Amino acid sequence: MADTNEPAKRKLTPRDVLRTAFRHRVLFALGTSLFAIVALFAIPSLSFFEKEYTGTAKFERHQEPTLNERNSSFEGFKSVLMHELAGRDAVRQVIRQDLELDRGLPRQVDGELTPRGQQQLQAMVEEFGKKTRVQWDVRTDQVDLVSVSFTHENPKLAEEVPNRLVTNYINRVSEEIVNRLKRSCDFLRERVDEVETRLAEAIRKRIEFEKENAGALPESPGGLEERTREIASDIDTLRLQHKIAKQKLERLKAMAEKTKAEPDEPVQVVRGPNPELARLKEELETREQELQGYKDTLQDYRIVHRMTDEHPKVQALKAKIASAEEKVAEIEKEIEETDEEVVTQRIFSTQQDREDLAVALAAAESECEMAEREIERLQNRLQTYEKHLAQYAPIREEWLRVTKRQEELGNEKDSWEQRLRDVEMSLTAEVAKRRNRLEQVQLAEKQHRPSSPTVPFLLAFALLGGLAFGVALVFLSNLTDRSVWTPHDAERQFGVPVCGTIGEIVPPQKRLWRAFRVPTEMTVLLLLMIAIGVGCLNVVLWLQYPDQYAQWTAAPLAYLGERTAELWAQIGSGP
Repeated sequence: MADTNEPAKRKLTPRDVLRTAFRHRVLFALGTSLFAIVALFAIPSLSFFEKEYTGTAKFERHQEPTLNERNSSFEGFKSVLMHELAGRDAVRQVIRQDLELDRGLPRQVDGELTPRGQQQLQAMVEEFGKKTRVQWDVRTDQVDLVSVSFTHENPKLAEEVPNRLVTNYINRVSEEIVNRLKRSCDFLRERVDEVETRLAEAIRKRIEFEKENAGALPESPGGLEERTREIASDIDTLRLQHKIAKQKLERLKAMAEKTKAEPDEPVQVVRGPNPELARLKEELETREQELQGYKDTLQDYRIVHRMTDEHPKVQALKAKIASAEEKVAEIEKEIEETDEEVVTQRIFSTQQDREDLAVALAAAESECEMAEREIERLQNRLQTYEKHLAQYAPIREEWLRVTKRQEELGNEKDSWEQRLRDVEMSLTAEVAKRRNRLEQVQLAEKQHRPSSPTVPFLLAFALLGGLAFGVALVFLSNLTDRSVWTPHDAERQFGVPVCGTIGEIVPPQKRLWRAFRVPTEMTVLLLLMIAIGVGCLNVVLWLQYPDQYAQWTAAPLAYLGERTAELWAQIGSGP
C-alpha cells in the first residue's frame, strides 16, 4: 500500500522552467554564444557549407505580329524545350565540345575514354543536368522568354555553362526549324509533282474517252433525245432543201436542153396573175353586194311595211333581184372560164444568159450534192446518237467516274500547292528572321558572390544552433544538479515536511564576488558580442568579399585596423 505520508509530486509549471533557466542563465548564454562563435568561424572550412555560384542566361523567341499565320514550327519545340535545352545530349555537348571538361578523364591509347572515364563523364553530365534549371518567364504565342540557370562551385562554369547552353540551343533550333521547313518544301513539291502526273494521266484518259464517245456525253439522257430530235428535224429540212434544189436543177436542165434545141424560142416564159380575173372578181363582189341590198329591201317591205307580193314595188324589186342573180351567174361562169395566170414576159437567151445558165446549172448540181452529203452525215450522226442513247447508262457512269477523278485530283493538287506556298512563305520568313527570332537578351555574368549559402541562412544557422546548444546544456546541467533551491525541493528530496526557512548566510568572499559579478558578466557579454560580430564579419567576407576575406584571414588585426581607420575617416568627413 502506498505511503500516505509521502508528499504528492508537484507538476512542472512554466514558472519552474523560467526559474530553472534563470538559475542557469550564465551557462545558457555561454553555451549559445560559444556555439555561435565557433560556428561562424568554422563555417568557411566546413565542406557542408561549400559555396555555390548561380549564373542565369535568358533568351527570347519573338514572332512578328504582322504574320497572321500561327507559328507551329516553334510550338513543337516548346513541348521538348527542357530536354533540348538542358537534356543529356545538350549538357554533354557543352562538357566535351565547348568547354572540354573531359580532358583530365582517364583515356586509352587511342584517345577514347576508358570505362572508368566514361562513368566519370556520365556522372558529370548527370550532375550538370541536376544543377541546370529552365524556367518560363513569359509564354505567349508571339513572345517566349526563357531563363536558364546553372549552379556550380566554380564561378567560371556558372557563367559559361548557361551561355553555352542557350547559344547551342538557339543555333540548333534555328537550324532545325529551317531544315524542317526545307524538308517540308521538298516533300510537298514531290507531292505536287506526283499529283500533277496523275492529273495529266486523268486528263489524257478523259480526252480519249471524249474522242471515243464524242457527242454522247450530255448531262442527262434527255439531252441525247433532244439532239436526236434536232438532227431528225435537220434531216427533214435538208431533204426539203434537196427536193427544191433538185427541182431547180431539173428546170435548169430543161431550159438548157430547150435553148440548145430551139435557139429562137424563149428560154423562159414569165407568168403572172390574170388582170381580167381580178376585174371579174371585183365586179362579182359589187353585183353580190347589190343583190344583197335588193334582198334586204324586199325583206323590209314585207316585214316593216307589210307589203304583199302583189304590191307593185315588191314585184318591181323581185324583177331587179332576178336580173341581178342572172348577172352574178354570168360573171361566175366567166370567172370559171378565165385562166388564173397569163404570160407576162418572154425571155430569150443570149450568149451571156447561156453562160449564166451553165453556172447556175453547176451551182444547182453542187447544191444537190452537198445536201445529199449533209443528209448522209446527219443520218450517220443520228444512228450514233441512237446507239449512245441505247448505251447511255454505262457511258454515263464511266463519264462521271472519269470527270470525278479529274476533279478530285485537281482539288488535291490545289490543296498541296496551297500548303507548299504557305511553307515556302514560312521558310522565307524564317531565313529572314521575321518568323522566329531567337536571341539572347541576357548573358550570364561573371559570378563574384555565391548564390548558396546566403548570409541570412548562415546567421540563422548559428543563432538557432547556439540556442539549441544552450538549451541542451541547461537541460543536462539541471538533470545532474542535486542542489536544493526551494522548500518544495527539500520536501521532495528528504521526504519530511518543512516547518520553516532561514535566510541565506552569505560569507564575505561571496559578498565580494557578488559586488563584481554584474560588471564581470557585462564584460564577458560584451566580449561575446564582439566575438559574435567578428564571426558575422568573417561569414560576410567569406561569402560576398573573397578578396577582403583573404586579407582578413592573413592578418585579422591589421584588417580590422584598416577598416576602423576608414570608418573613422568617413565619420570625420561627414556632411
